[in-house]
Amino acid sequence: MNHGPYTDEDPEYRNTPLVSPIPRPTLETCPPLQSQQHHRPAQYQQNYYGHNSYHSAPHISSTPSMHMCTPSNDLSNQQLLTPVEIQKQSANFLSCKIQYEEGKSINGLKIIVEPIIEPDYNQFCEAAVVQLLLDKKKALKNIPYEQFTAARGKSNPYEKVGHSIFMNRSASKLACLDALVNFTGVKRYDPVKDLVFWYTDLCGGPGGFSEYILWRKHSYGEKVYGWGITLTGDQDYDLNRFITDAKVRECFKHSYGADGTGNLYKEENIRHFANEVMMGTKNEGADLVTADGIITMFMTLQKNGDFVLKLFDVFTPFTAGMVWILYRHFEKICIIKPLSSRPANSERYIICRNLREHNPQIVSFLFDVNKRFNEIKSSSLEGQKDVNEVVEFDEMNQDEDFIDYLKMSNMKIAIKQTEALEELLKYISNPELKPPNQEEYRRLCFLEWRLPID
Repeated sequence: MNHGPYTDEDPEYRNTPLVSPIPRPTLETCPPLQSQQHHRPAQYQQNYYGHNSYHSAPHISSTPSMHMCTPSNDLSNQQLLTPVEIQKQSANFLSCKIQYEEGKSINGLKIIVEPIIEPDYNQFCEAAVVQLLLDKKKALKNIPYEQFTAARGKSNPYEKVGHSIFMNRSASKLACLDALVNFTGVKRYDPVKDLVFWYTDLCGGPGGFSEYILWRKHSYGEKVYGWGITLTGDQDYDLNRFITDAKVRECFKHSYGADGTGNLYKEENIRHFANEVMMGTKNEGADLVTADGIITMFMTLQKNGDFVLKLFDVFTPFTAGMVWILYRHFEKICIIKPLSSRPANSERYIICRNLREHNPQIVSFLFDVNKRFNEIKSSSLEGQKDVNEVVEFDEMNQDEDFIDYLKMSNMKIAIKQTEALEELLKYISNPELKPPNQEEYRRLCFLEWRLPID
């Protein structure tokens, strides 16, 4: 007769002794635990610069954290907590194989103004993935702000990564990206400049990006000089809040454009600021530009310079077209969401390396796009029509590498965002849930990004 395993009828189960013959472990019979860090083979040591692949698989940090609670003289009651793991990131750059012709406009540029409609999410992502994300966002629609922010602060393992020596959490975002691609460490020897590193900050806000760049370059003992422009008002530059080591008063000049508003939707302000930067850099342009928009970048960045752009969803033909323009004018691009960017939002960054040339053709086209935006905004068409395309879809669709890259990037970030929203909803429904060890996540991230922990 056959007996099912692990039942009272199983002879082996019935004959299993109730007391194990193996002696109980003690301090004398167990060797001490060894840290992983000291026995990690050299080939697995992490290198944070020049990665050629992008993946999000979690890993145990190179400085693992295992917190133990050990009663005296008895390891049998030892509690071993789950080690804190930080998500591994690396930069997967995409290079355009289409030949670039200097002094000429790229193909496919076209301004299309149409009624505002819901986009076809299958063009640059997967409709099912986007729909699930949109459903999770709708679930948060009527949550009171105080309840939402409390849950957001607890559900995000990297929430405290934004609390650093800098005044604004955007500084830690740039530090994370810099650790991946090392754009502040690049030196282009030029005896005329005497290794001065010039940058332009177009991101607005109180100047988190500027503060990080100035601090980092000065920590290398290098010369650095920057310009920035932002809207006047609550988010204006507050130089008194910059960290002292940034030497902001000696090395940074802030501007508000021709009309004093700092509004970069106005062409006269763009041209005024670009002139300031070009004069200050002896007509060479900046080594690095960080921005929310791209027209001013094309007017201030030098050839072979780098660009970091903040953007959000890339599901529409318009946003895909803007990414295409960068893809065609730079040697390579990479879309990535840094760990210090809250996982429940759509924020991401595109890193562009080595501008091919100062092309007046694309500047002229983008000014035309900006003009159409302003015309719609000042007319009765606002809210009914918009600039829906700047590059013909057929032109982009011929490049399978570009479409596949954009789809994979959008899907990866959308899935991660959906998971983060699900976690956020858990903390909203159960405020008593304890948060992860955010201080330890912060410590491990700062070690990897070479930031002071305290």
